[in-house]
Amino acid sequence: MLTLHFEKQNRTIEVEPGTNLREAAIANKIGIYQHIFKILNCRGRGLCSSCRVEITSGNVAPRNEVEENNLKKALTKNPNLRLACQIKVEDNLVVRSHV
Repeated sequence: MLTLHFEKQNRTIEVEPGTNLREAAIANKIGIYQHIFKILNCRGRGLCSSCRVEITSGNVAPRNEVEENNLKKALTKNPNLRLACQIKVEDNLVVRSHV
């Protein structure tokens, strides 16, 4: 089992390797969406970029094409941004949501 620690919510959960970060957060009732995006989001398809998170500790695979395209402008301000819906958990992670 791997651990995911969500900084802003001060919660740690355990997940199986290969679990999708967005799905793990939702299953454990950890909010990764802000404002209206709690309702209006792309449901994990990588289209809306409203599930942006910052990985502050741990290793994840490099960004895929979906992330590169949707985070282009945001990456100039914060190069550690990722889309939770595109991350498969393969290491213990510390995640900062609502960035």
